[in-house]
Amino acid sequence: MIENSPLGSTVWRRDFAVAQRRLLIGGGGLYGLAALWVGYRGYASQVFSDLTLGLLAALLSIYGLTFLREERIRQFIVPVLASVVFAVHIVFGVAAAPTAGAVRFALLFGLLGLFVAHLSAVPRAVWISLGAMSVIGVYGAALYLPGLNPNFARAEALIYWLPFLAATVVGTQRLVAQQATTAILRQELARRATSDSLTGVSNRAHITQLAQNEFARARRYGEDFSCLVIEVEGYEALVKQWGSRAADTVAQVLTGYCVVVMRHCDSLGRLSPARYLALLPETAGAGAAVLAERMCRDVAALDVAVDGQKLNFTVSIGAAAIHALDRAAGDLLRRAGLALDDAAEHGGRRAVLAAHPGLLDVDEAFQTEAGQEPAARDTPGAAP
Repeated sequence: MIENSPLGSTVWRRDFAVAQRRLLIGGGGLYGLAALWVGYRGYASQVFSDLTLGLLAALLSIYGLTFLREERIRQFIVPVLASVVFAVHIVFGVAAAPTAGAVRFALLFGLLGLFVAHLSAVPRAVWISLGAMSVIGVYGAALYLPGLNPNFARAEALIYWLPFLAATVVGTQRLVAQQATTAILRQELARRATSDSLTGVSNRAHITQLAQNEFARARRYGEDFSCLVIEVEGYEALVKQWGSRAADTVAQVLTGYCVVVMRHCDSLGRLSPARYLALLPETAGAGAAVLAERMCRDVAALDVAVDGQKLNFTVSIGAAAIHALDRAAGDLLRRAGLALDDAAEHGGRRAVLAAHPGLLDVDEAFQTEAGQEPAARDTPGAAP
């Protein structure tokens, strides 16, 4: 796969870690058990059995590394260590087994190459692992094995190994290409699942989830947290007069402006065609109100070009800050929505900061006991 790109997906990293562990235990364990069986049947000396036990111990240690949180250990260290350990075992195993010859040597190294190619999704780690494995294999075939095993032929081993090595390289390249394509598709699916198709910001489901996360974090650490509910005024009339393409242009222009004026740690999402939600971590209500008023002024001064004509639009904004009486993010968003309603009722083109939830509840209770319908909420920042 491509490094530092779609591999950033948390779900993908978790799935790959599970697959890597299964491959180590399944493939490596099967190889180790087969080697123990060879030693037990007497096809190799006792040294081979001892080497196999050492291989299984090393395999368990490598398996333990896959549980570390450091991503580079799983992507680089694990495949390199696996290639070295298995390559050394193959070389010494062929030397300790009288019946093992050049064909088995080449076949085992070819299978090892395919095994290593599946242990990492980073191409550079795969090539490093194959290089380390090849150095050990060539050293054993050319210098070490001919003097230890009478059935081992140096030239035959190298000749037999060439097609296996070529197949390993081709298979690795195809695997890497397939993994890169899969990663790109995963990234695109994740983007479509969390982003608005027109503006590119978070969609309703994603921004709502982010609001819940930010609310929980602010409540846990006692930090300020505010949100803005932004609505394009007269959106239906704008679509009727100018058409849907003009409305899409307005949405893109508004989104671009909000992204520029907001901080890097802030989040913006589209709740509906005309309504947006901005999350402002570590921001008190006064700061949110100042930003909202600035946005109202700046947006009113924007000129949008549609078919050679200038189009002006305005927004109303409801702001709300976290309060001790808020039980969930929904309470905060509800108060911001009520503040937006107040801004619209007072003529629009303005920002309104929502009152504390306690004040709203007391006001509603008082009017209900008096037998009156709850009046429109007059929040700070609303015009009389």
